[in-house]
Amino acid sequence: MILSDTELCYGELAYELRLVAFFDILGWRNEILAAGNDPRHIARLAAAVRMFNANAEAVGDAGARLTTFSDNVVFSKPFAPGDVEWLLQGLATTQLGLAVSGFWIRGAVTVGLIHHDEHIVFGPALNRAYELESKVAIYPRILIDAPALAVPPGLDFIDVGDPPFLDPFKPRFWDRIQAQSPIQPHVLERFEALSGMTIPVEPVLVSGSTALASIANRLSAELTTTDDPKAWRKLAWLFDRVVRGLGGRTIAGDLRKSSGLVAALEAGAST
Repeated sequence: MILSDTELCYGELAYELRLVAFFDILGWRNEILAAGNDPRHIARLAAAVRMFNANAEAVGDAGARLTTFSDNVVFSKPFAPGDVEWLLQGLATTQLGLAVSGFWIRGAVTVGLIHHDEHIVFGPALNRAYELESKVAIYPRILIDAPALAVPPGLDFIDVGDPPFLDPFKPRFWDRIQAQSPIQPHVLERFEALSGMTIPVEPVLVSGSTALASIANRLSAELTTTDDPKAWRKLAWLFDRVVRGLGGRTIAGDLRKSSGLVAALEAGAST
């Protein structure tokens, strides 16, 4: 709240029209508790956040910015309509890569006015992305703010529902991305230098069905051990989508529930 114009003594600063993405890693607090002081577990948590850094670097735009705080990630870049498709694909690939590692993210992508530099980030577009992530997304998915951002037609990683969201959990998407992004020579050289091993120049490909099955197995393990009804419902939504994408018929409701979850559900039903 401004009481008088004497408070406007900080110069001038204008917002910029940028594409903005806001993410949150679900269950991050529990991940930290489970990691304890184990250096290997801590490194796994750091790797999850660094995956966003890798996506930002891949953009190749000097104006791209990434800000992280704990499990909250804000990414933005100057808006250019021609960049939307490949940038959304990059975000979908990151979401899928994190899922393979057992991290489930929820977020939103929009276009709007924001200030984002190396030190601070704020503005209406960030407020909008946060609102969508925290109040609308609910499940582990990345919403697309359709009123602000036109969804490119015919993409195999977008569910065009209301609201539309990224949907990379399909074998054909994994297969296509893997074919487009083979292991680079400098990565092979670095691996060989550190390990003293030699691997074939042609990388061993993992089928999309195998990758999605591993994600389903991770989700199944969490669904059968969690005692939190809210966490169960969020993971159940994704589990059902992944299994359906694999052509399976099992649903989360068919899986065994922990005794703590059963008690929590019964307590909730009686209130």
